[in-house]
Amino acid sequence: MNTSATQSPSDLAAAEALEPLTLPGVAPAAGLGLLPTLAVELTPIEPPPASAGALRQRLLARVASSAAASAGMTTLRAGDAVWQDLAPGVRLYSQHRGDNSQSSLLELAPGTQWAPGEGAALLHGPGPAVHECLVLHGELQVEFAALGSPTLVAQDYQLIGLDQPWPAEARLNSPLGALLYWRSSKPGAGADEFGQTTASHRVAGGGQGWEPLRQGVDIKALHLVGERISMLVRFEPGARVPAHPHGLGEECLMLDGDLFLGDVLLRAGEFQFAPAGTGHDELYSDVGCLLFFCGAIDPAAVDPAMRAG
Repeated sequence: MNTSATQSPSDLAAAEALEPLTLPGVAPAAGLGLLPTLAVELTPIEPPPASAGALRQRLLARVASSAAASAGMTTLRAGDAVWQDLAPGVRLYSQHRGDNSQSSLLELAPGTQWAPGEGAALLHGPGPAVHECLVLHGELQVEFAALGSPTLVAQDYQLIGLDQPWPAEARLNSPLGALLYWRSSKPGAGADEFGQTTASHRVAGGGQGWEPLRQGVDIKALHLVGERISMLVRFEPGARVPAHPHGLGEECLMLDGDLFLGDVLLRAGEFQFAPAGTGHDELYSDVGCLLFFCGAIDPAAVDPAMRAG
């Protein structure tokens, strides 16, 4: 049934107002229903002149506070990726580079066979390094005899320690294509002791190895040295983590869903680096999420009662 564009507000309760709006000469737009009428009838609410100035100041103060809270952090959006071609069928997106570490996304096209070369220098520069590989999508075959030449699928994690330096003949193969998160750490001291790891190990994806951090938040440890941990983190819808500081630099790659880090919304495929000495306001997920995290777990984020269980 057609409705008039000049409908009065009292007509909104009429049964015909629930029908899709059809304008002369325009084909019916099924499913629009009441929305066009509401769009015409609603008008902005003007604040009283006496309070407009105070409202503006509060808004500006809130914006300034939000900007200050994320100062120094680097947030990379999915649409901002700059890819570097390394070889036919292989490209790299560098996300963070520190003094002793580098984090990147590595994409292999279907059918790719790639030998990075001794030391995998294209992934971290010259010199020895510890490599962490997390498969995000697809399938990866690692032709590396010292590792047992594993085949890795989504959420499988492989760490390559200093005892297994990358040989020139080792290859990464992906018959179906793959997207990888690749983090390399060079030997260092203190917070950089990840780069001193000698033994290699593998963590299978799937449902094993998860443990609670707090209500609605579970973690799966991938590699732990001192205070620094690489792990997967899973938020249920509505789960929260209280505000907390960062004793170490913190990397967060969103794999699925989305998460508010204070006022910053991080969505699937996006990355944030928060330097040591910064802090996050409350973390919150409306829909739930899965993310990769590398940093330190601050005590404020932990519910001791749940960890004890």
